Amino acid sequence: MRWFGPRCPVSPEEDAWVASSLTWLMGEFGRGPLELPPVRPADLVPAGYAGGVQEARTLLDAICLRMGVDPVRVELELHSREVPDGHLRLRAGHPVIGVAFGHAADPVPLVATIAHELGHVLLVGDGRIKPDRPDAERLADLVTVYFGLGVFGSRVAVRCPRRAPGLTLPLYAYALANYAWQRGEHAPDWLGELRFGSRVRVRRGLRHLAYRAADPASAHSL
Repeated sequence: MRWFGPRCPVSPEEDAWVASSLTWLMGEFGRGPLELPPVRPADLVPAGYAGGVQEARTLLDAICLRMGVDPVRVELELHSREVPDGHLRLRAGHPVIGVAFGHAADPVPLVATIAHELGHVLLVGDGRIKPDRPDAERLADLVTVYFGLGVFGSRVAVRCPRRAPGLTLPLYAYALANYAWQRGEHAPDWLGELRFGSRVRVRRGLRHLAYRAADPASAHSL
């Protein structure tokens, strides 16, 4: 047994949660989302984006299509008052995502918020999990990673490192590392879209996953 190697960057409990949750997502959604190229900001956000209602709605429609949600199901509301990180509610059976105009003006956190709320639509709205499940927020974040939108959520995690009960920054980076590993990417070029700290964490996670694949008995050694 090798005693020294890349240490798992999260706790054994978090490591097990990511592995089991990704396996469950594969069972629910298939491997199709993993086979699509990860979404980068330039792929989704048009030049000159200013945060208008129609622009935000166009983003919502694009994210819905990426995540397999019928855009007709989902409404978007922009509010003049601040709505912390957005919110999701039902109106006549339709999910309504509400965000503040100021939040909508910045497309990266807007995409992260919409994707997260659509994660709840897929999980809770479609009856895959119960709304009171303790890890529902973390799982909604992981759904965004699974559907290739993790670059956006990772940037929000950098800005809001304590945005519990969702994924913490270290856990988000480790989820991205597992996402890349499942795609067969050992040095993904999309890491350049992440902030420096997140890139370092994802690479650390990938080194650990490669080491564990070569020597499973030493998964949590040093």
